[in-house]
Amino acid sequence: MKKRVLFVSEFTGLNTGYSVYTNELMKRLYATGKYELAELACYCPTDFHGLKDIPWKVYPNLPSNDQERAIYESSPTAEFGEWKFESVCLDFFPDIVCSIRDFWMDAWIDLSPFRRFYKTVMMPTVDGSPQHPDWIDLYKSTDVVLAYNDWSLELLRKEGGGLINLHKSAPPSADSEQFKFVSD
Repeated sequence: MKKRVLFVSEFTGLNTGYSVYTNELMKRLYATGKYELAELACYCPTDFHGLKDIPWKVYPNLPSNDQERAIYESSPTAEFGEWKFESVCLDFFPDIVCSIRDFWMDAWIDLSPFRRFYKTVMMPTVDGSPQHPDWIDLYKSTDVVLAYNDWSLELLRKEGGGLINLHKSAPPSADSEQFKFVSD
């Protein structure tokens, strides 16, 4: 049975740093055939014209009616997916929830009543020192933590006191379809 991986990110159909990184990762994971993938797609409307062309399940995060809009506008973390996360979990039943964003965008993933049913993988943006103690505490409870670069990895290793389950750095890479090595 394939592991079910839910990415919580900016919609992979956008052109932001988080979107492009997540899209490249999801395309590569999808190509392996080893995983069932889904994304909770922040900033994606339910009527986005290209949804049918995406090979994994997409849960658009933008509200589609007045009732949803009222819920969405009632919380500052709704735009990052919090308002819809639990309904997505009930539909998709993820084994792994992956987040590649700032701490404050996704800290709520660890507080879900469904937390005991999925593992978490976080790749926080670490761009300064010291890291806030609340951030370090979240990373300590995260199942796997990745970093964008070796500097960030070493900073988390030091400031986490060895209590963060750090895996490795995974710097962004070029789109393999756009940049190909051509030999003579």
